[in-house]
Amino acid sequence: MDRRELIQWMIATGGLAAVNRLSARDLMSLGDDAHRRAVRSAAHVLDAHAIATVTVAAELIIPDSDTPGATQAGVAAFIDKILADWYPLADRDRFLDGLKSLDARSVATTGRAFVESASAAQLVLLESFDNEVNALRVANDASANQHWFAMLKFLTVWGYCTSEVGMRETLKAWPMPMRYDGNAAVSR
Repeated sequence: MDRRELIQWMIATGGLAAVNRLSARDLMSLGDDAHRRAVRSAAHVLDAHAIATVTVAAELIIPDSDTPGATQAGVAAFIDKILADWYPLADRDRFLDGLKSLDARSVATTGRAFVESASAAQLVLLESFDNEVNALRVANDASANQHWFAMLKFLTVWGYCTSEVGMRETLKAWPMPMRYDGNAAVSR
């Protein structure tokens, strides 16, 4: 699956229950705000190792090609900010436990932590988690979106699509096409 198919799939399937009821405009606004706040703040939930793990994983999900990748879009900082400000503690813990399971599986298969493994091995590991999520979806298991890797993919795509480089260079949608009228009459 290439980047554009993934983005279309993520938009079509919705994603997390927490943001399921938000309109596309609200999702874009929330994402833009999270990017601005992430730039001004230090990591809140993810430690240095977790940031490195998320950075590598997100870059494998949306790699740098003819358009910028997840790293250039600041996706790791975005994910950290969303986890800190928007996710309930149980969801944060599930995500952090998933990162630990990624490292554990990496050590079991390669003898190294995920970020220290070769990129081919990293990709195989992420694909194994993606296959788990896909198996849940095929079985119509409602817990598919609760899987930590589904959360990572959703947040990666959301962070990418609401970043300036993602919008400007990939989606060709910056600035957002909308009308602003600073002197609009207030209707009562």
